[in-house]
Amino acid sequence: MKRFGVLTVAVVAAVALIPETAHACAVCFSASEENREAFILTTAFLTFLPLGMVSGAGLWLRHRVKERDARESLESPEDSSSV
Repeated sequence: MKRFGVLTVAVVAAVALIPETAHACAVCFSASEENREAFILTTAFLTFLPLGMVSGAGLWLRHRVKERDARESLESPEDSSSV
């Protein structure tokens, strides 16, 4: 266990003291404006795509529940008056 702690401290120190080792990839920190813009747009797309999919599924589910409730209220109007 002590060996793991020493290794962890060494890795954290290396990352903190040598910033170049912390870079994710060469494309993320490219000097080219086109590469930087593409990276930012791709990051935004990959961030908002799952949020949009979850929101769309929630809206679809809400719509289906409302349709089902409307259909049930049309089929049995006498049950709703006793509630």
